[in-house]
Amino acid sequence: MSDLFDRSGGAVMRQSREQDLDRLIALALAAPGEAGAAVGDLPAPGDWRAGAIALRAAPIPATIHCMDVVDRFLRDPTLPALAVVDGQERPIGLVGRTHLLYEFARPFIRDLYARRPIRELMAPDPLVVDEGTGIEALGAEITAVGGGAFSAGFVVTAKGRYLGVGSALDVMRRLVARMAEHNRALDRAVEEAERANAAKTAFLANMSHELRTPLNAVLGFSEIILSQMLGPVGHARYLEYVGDIHSSAEHLLSLINDLLDVAKADATGLPLDIEPVDPTSLATETLRMVAPRAEKAGVILAADLPERMPMITGDRRRLRQILLNLLSNAVKFTPDGGEVRLILEDVPAVPGAPACIRMMVADTGIGMSADQIPIALSRFGQIDSSLTRRHDGTGLGLPLSRALAELHGGGLTIDSTPGFGTTITVTLPHRAMVRPVGTDPVKADPGL
Repeated sequence: MSDLFDRSGGAVMRQSREQDLDRLIALALAAPGEAGAAVGDLPAPGDWRAGAIALRAAPIPATIHCMDVVDRFLRDPTLPALAVVDGQERPIGLVGRTHLLYEFARPFIRDLYARRPIRELMAPDPLVVDEGTGIEALGAEITAVGGGAFSAGFVVTAKGRYLGVGSALDVMRRLVARMAEHNRALDRAVEEAERANAAKTAFLANMSHELRTPLNAVLGFSEIILSQMLGPVGHARYLEYVGDIHSSAEHLLSLINDLLDVAKADATGLPLDIEPVDPTSLATETLRMVAPRAEKAGVILAADLPERMPMITGDRRRLRQILLNLLSNAVKFTPDGGEVRLILEDVPAVPGAPACIRMMVADTGIGMSADQIPIALSRFGQIDSSLTRRHDGTGLGLPLSRALAELHGGGLTIDSTPGFGTTITVTLPHRAMVRPVGTDPVKADPGL
C-alpha cells in the first residue's frame, strides 16, 4: 500500500502508479466477496441466530493508523467491516470497508476519472431481473449472485428493456414484511383449527353421552328378555334375535365409549384412578377375556409371564383397556393358524430413566410398513388391506392406547414388518407419573 502514496510529498499522484490506484478505487466501489471470495456461508439448518453468521474478524483499537486498516482490507477481500474496541474489547465503533476505501481514494478520483467514460467504473455484469420476478425468487437470486448485487443493487427490465433499479435493502425489507404477514396468517389458521377442534370435541362428548343413555336401556331390556326373567319367551327364534340385539348393542357401546374417551382426552384429560396393580394378574385376566375371540378366529394365544413381577401403580381399568385393545387388534389382523403372544418384562432403573415394566403384544399377522405406522396411530386411521376391509373398527384403539400409556407417564411404540407381523410395546413406570393435560409425557424408557 505504501507504493500507492508518496508519504513525504503529502499524497501526490504519480503517473506510474495509476494502475495501483485503479485497483484501490475498484476495491472501494466493490462489495465484499467480489474479489473471488464467498460472501459468507449460510448458517446451519435451524440456526438463524446472529452469532451463527458473525464473521470472527479480529477487532482493531481506536489508535491504529488508517493506512494499516486499509492494508488489512486489501489483504482480505472478504472483510465487510472491522469493529473498533476499547481496552476491554467493548465495541466503540465500526469501520465499513466501502466507506474507508472510498474516502482514501476520493482525493484522486476527480483527477483520474474526470475525463474517462463511466464504463470504467460501472459494474460490467449487473444483476438484471424481469419485472415479474417474485420477491422470494429475487431475494434468492441476490443471495446466490452476491457481490455487487448487495451494494450497487440490480436492474429491472420489462420485455428486455430498462424499467428501473432496485436495492438489496428494499428486497430484504419486503421479505421481512412478507414473512411477518405469513406468520400472522399461520397464527390465524392455528387459532381457527384449535377452535374447530374444540367444537368437534364438545360435539363428540355430547353426542356420545346422548347415544349411550338409550343404548344402556337397550342392553338392559335385552338382557332381561335373554334371561327370561319375567317368564318364558314364546318362540325360540325371538331369543336368537334378542341375543343379536344384545351383542350388537354391546359392540356399539364399546365404540361409543372409545369416542367418549377420545373426546375427554382432548378436552380435559381422562381422570385416572391410581391404585396398586399386579401386572401378572392384569395380563392373565385380559388373556381370559380375549381367549374366546382368538379361539373363534383360529389364532393361537400365548403368554410369557414371569413368575414374579413388581407391583405398579396405575388405573387398573385403563391398563386393562390398553391390553384389551392391543390383544383384540392382534387377533383381528392375524390370519387363521397365526399366533398372538403377550410378554411381560421388568426393566430396572438406569441413569435418567426410572424402573418400568414392558408389556409387549407380538403377532404373526399382516404387519405394517413404516409409512403405515403413523396412520395406525392417528385418530380414525385405517390401513387399506384385505383384512382391514373385512373387519370393522373405528381406528381409535391404538391412538387411545398410546394416550392412556402416556397419561401414566409411559409410552407406546410399534415395530412391524409387512407379511411377518407386529410387536407393540407399552412401557409403564413402576409408579404412575400422571401427565397434566397439555404437557408432554414423561418417557419411562429412553428408547421411546
